[in-house]
Amino acid sequence: MNIGEPAEAGKLLVASEGPVAITSADLSAIGWGEVDLAQVRVSTRGADVPTQVSGGALRFYAAISPTRYMTESVYWLHPAPPDQTMAELPASTSAAPIEVYSATARAEENRVYAPQVEAGDHWFWAQLPAPRRATFTVTLTALAPGPAMLRIETWAATESGSVDPDHHYRVSINGRPATDAYWDGAGRHTIDLPVPDGALRDGENVIMVEAPGDTGVAADTASVDWLEVRYPRRFVAEHDRLIFGDVAGLVSLTGFSGQIDVFDITQPDRPVHLTGVEGGTFAAEAGHRYAVVGAGGYRSGRLVAARTQPDLRAMSVGMKYIAIGPDDLIEPLKPLLDYRQGQGLTAMAAPVDAIYDQFGDGQIGPEAIHAFLKFTAPKYVLLVGDASYDTLGYTVPMDANRLPSYMVQTVFGGETASDVGFAYLDADDVPDLAIGRVPARTADQVRVFVAKTLTYEQAAPQGEWRKRVVAVADGQEASFKADAQGFLDQFAGYTPVLINPPANTPDANQQILAGLNEGGLLVSYFGHGSVTQWGKDNLFTVKDGAALQNGDRLPVVLNFTCLTGLFTHPRVQSLSETLLWLPNGGAVAVVAPTSLTLASDQSFLSNALVKAYVANPANPIGDLLLTAWREVPIESTGTQDVLRTFLLFGDPALRLIH
Repeated sequence: MNIGEPAEAGKLLVASEGPVAITSADLSAIGWGEVDLAQVRVSTRGADVPTQVSGGALRFYAAISPTRYMTESVYWLHPAPPDQTMAELPASTSAAPIEVYSATARAEENRVYAPQVEAGDHWFWAQLPAPRRATFTVTLTALAPGPAMLRIETWAATESGSVDPDHHYRVSINGRPATDAYWDGAGRHTIDLPVPDGALRDGENVIMVEAPGDTGVAADTASVDWLEVRYPRRFVAEHDRLIFGDVAGLVSLTGFSGQIDVFDITQPDRPVHLTGVEGGTFAAEAGHRYAVVGAGGYRSGRLVAARTQPDLRAMSVGMKYIAIGPDDLIEPLKPLLDYRQGQGLTAMAAPVDAIYDQFGDGQIGPEAIHAFLKFTAPKYVLLVGDASYDTLGYTVPMDANRLPSYMVQTVFGGETASDVGFAYLDADDVPDLAIGRVPARTADQVRVFVAKTLTYEQAAPQGEWRKRVVAVADGQEASFKADAQGFLDQFAGYTPVLINPPANTPDANQQILAGLNEGGLLVSYFGHGSVTQWGKDNLFTVKDGAALQNGDRLPVVLNFTCLTGLFTHPRVQSLSETLLWLPNGGAVAVVAPTSLTLASDQSFLSNALVKAYVANPANPIGDLLLTAWREVPIESTGTQDVLRTFLLFGDPALRLIH
């Protein structure tokens, strides 16, 4: 779709492959009124789609391209003459008869997330740490006699350098032993095995996979991703439709409700309607693929009412401060936007749905947001909305995923979120804009954030706390104390406070709580960390964060640790989020990582951030972090991961009190 299309353009979301039929009544339901179907153009991903009008419907072929963020494909319907009509050719009926084709039945469920997977899908059906077994079902229809194959896609998390092979699966089909599969090493592995004669049946087939744990490996862990059965199938319709290919001969189609339409979909973007098919019989050609539908087999999709969205290309010109998020989350931002406008920053809120439509052809994903930012090139960007690695809601409701982030692969933590990807506006390797995120799921969380930010800038209480710079060091390693002290030594004219409870101190959290309750300009932590806490000794946890009583003496909290900014966990609230959402205390902003990195690599960012602040304490936090990001060397993968995964949670235009 071209930017600036008329508001009448309708959006059709199609969930599965096949011919689509849209009627005048469908278009009337979204406010089009009287319409000549022959004067409707269809496009997807910027390209026109061949159409035909037949049987009182507008028809086209939908070739579905699922993404990490959408299972549906988006097609746009425009009130304009079509640029392409679907080709038609007469079907051939001269060939030797054939009775079966090779069908593939796939079974897959996404229940287990594995961030360490380096390529491909990160979701698996079942994890099988040996010894363990699991059963899976694959449904077959119109099964015909003949040889069949079973394919099992696996991913192994473990490997042993001293044992070969590492992994062993026993497989049975409907209770009949099928194979013993052995393989070595970590990563993906595909098991292909012939199905014993007569083992399959029409309907549900039970596949049992057992990891007996008999290879001699101390920890043998592999996961099942999906299963496929390739089997001979008769030419029988399911739900008044059938898709098949790679056969040559005269096919006789059954199971349809009446008259059928046959489409050659060898080139899905250039389908051909085959005419003259009588009695469900036509000659299929080798190397071709076909879709056959009866009257009830056409897809209808989900037609969305006409768009009534702002023209973002026109509105965003000259904007220096842009907030992006869902409508319900950007509405409570108005007081903050007004305040930034009053400071001389041209400010606007951009609904993310409008960004998807106008800069992503309707496709949900970070790429559309990035395209919008490259067009607008603002100075500050505030992303408003939580994100989740469970982008399609496999394990939790979709409210965990309000605004996507880029997902990147890191050395030690595997896949994780990186908002830094939005900040690259040109071809070099240097971030170009200051960006922060409010990882909110609800409007109330946004209101808390706005209230704290405005109070901090407009009415922060006076007192010595404004000059306190607090550094908390994990007592597990002496190097953490040295890093914390080195951090404090750079703040001439401030009151340095070092909190360094010895390892295994029972009340370490109380010492830290007391120090943080006094307030501070900055609070920085150096040490081990996880999603919900500082240190292995529970130095400071989400429970402690929720108990803070520092009122309006709000610090900016800097986490030089691991994982405390992993806001993408769909069920667990990170420590950084806890500090943001506390209405009477906590933090005004947080810098924290979404992954695992080494302290030696983190030091490049921590030193650069302090240097930037000391040189220009009046600069907004987003500018300070942008300067620090630019100072991080990218020659090693470890420092690259620091650059990509240390994010700002808060307003990038926030100015620290001084």
